[in-house]
Amino acid sequence: MGGCVQRLAHMKAALAQFGASAEPKNNLRYIKNFAQQAARAGADMLLCPEFSMFYAGAGRTAQIRQAAEPLDGPFAASLGGIARKCGLWIAAGMYEKTPDGLPYNTIIVLDHTGALRGMHRKNRLYDAFGYRESEECRAGETPFSPIDTPLGRLGIITCFELRFPALAAAQRAAGADVLFVPAGWVCGPNKLLHWQTLLRARAIENSMTVLGCDQYAENLFIGHSAAFAPDGTTLGALRTGSGLLTITI
Repeated sequence: MGGCVQRLAHMKAALAQFGASAEPKNNLRYIKNFAQQAARAGADMLLCPEFSMFYAGAGRTAQIRQAAEPLDGPFAASLGGIARKCGLWIAAGMYEKTPDGLPYNTIIVLDHTGALRGMHRKNRLYDAFGYRESEECRAGETPFSPIDTPLGRLGIITCFELRFPALAAAQRAAGADVLFVPAGWVCGPNKLLHWQTLLRARAIENSMTVLGCDQYAENLFIGHSAAFAPDGTTLGALRTGSGLLTITI
């Protein structure tokens, strides 16, 4: 009686942790460097944090409006060029221009040819802990529709949305088996504990791989990008500083 051998596919993801500045060209240089490292490591997809395109300190609201770009603008086009040259899918955060000037906080997903495959406009803005992101950005109207990628069927929630279990559950219900959580997770009391606990919880309660990719900036964003298997096992983690985390799913 003949038997069959089941082959398990192994996909490799690379998570880029860095602190974005108010100079998109400098941020693209970071991403290009990480993409080259990821390609050499055999990764299938490079994941970058929220605000990868642009992050400003003082006077943020006016600067964000000025920096925002359309989905086919210079940042996305340059990102597409990096994807093509390195043969990688890439996901990264940007501010998306709107007709009235109040931008979306958007995550774009490009394939290895540089084509736009999906985008998530953050639905739940960070109006918490004394901050009001809604004064800087417009909330997205619909959740992300999971898409097929080299890592599997990818779902996305952004940063503060991690605190809402129903949003991750909705991505799972829509078919996602890998959840990408790009973030600019702000420093504060127990914020590292929250970040790590919530990433692991979303993995366990939804039985899916969760990839948390955070910015790092001293006294601003905590870093500590991490990946968790569906059973909550840590697949890999960074600490502070810039770096690339490569993990196998």
